[in-house]
Amino acid sequence: MYRQTTARVVGSLFLTATAAGVLSAVLLGPLGTLHSPRSIADRAHGISAGALMALVMTVAIALIPPTLFPVLRKHGEAPALGYVVARILEVVLLLPATVGPLMLVALSTTQSGAGTPDNASHLDTVRALTQTYDMWGHASSAVFFCLSVLLLNYLLYRSRLVPRWISGWALVAVAPYLADSLLVMFNLLAPSSATHVILFFPLALNEMVLAVWLLAKGFRTPPPALTAHVV
Repeated sequence: MYRQTTARVVGSLFLTATAAGVLSAVLLGPLGTLHSPRSIADRAHGISAGALMALVMTVAIALIPPTLFPVLRKHGEAPALGYVVARILEVVLLLPATVGPLMLVALSTTQSGAGTPDNASHLDTVRALTQTYDMWGHASSAVFFCLSVLLLNYLLYRSRLVPRWISGWALVAVAPYLADSLLVMFNLLAPSSATHVILFFPLALNEMVLAVWLLAKGFRTPPPALTAHVV
């Protein structure tokens, strides 16, 4: 019963993180096109809502590793710990996505009211940092996400807690996703390009299939030979 409850909680967290991430991207939009305090203030509600959705996504991601760890550690404690660490690093790199947009809104509102040179300088600094994060932060967090995918699905494939076609699919799909992250990080590929979608979509779809499977079926009972604790 505990394992099946864990599976359903994890499936719900995967779906929550994905839904919140999509909403965040839609609501925030391209922040690099906001060149004045007025343009930021005009979109203040949408930016704030997008930052809130990014926070919901980050919290959901942060809850997945401790929820999964008691199940995964029985099939390999070292890779299970590695999975937890990789997801923690991913979360740390995602946090600026919630703070930066809120700082932009706060400073744009202040500048609209006061219009001081210091406020303008602060706004320019935050805008530059936000644009830098958009280029490097998301891509860097995606690298640790890919590492977590490898570790998680290695354990799932070996333990057969879910059908092997799901975990095997993830182990293959992580390669183009990682390539996409590196290409975006080094400005060799635009996030708005069709190639970007083609590269990240297989793994994104796989995660949704895994989430639905966990919600509907839960974890399988591993064969007796695989239930022994492995370090």
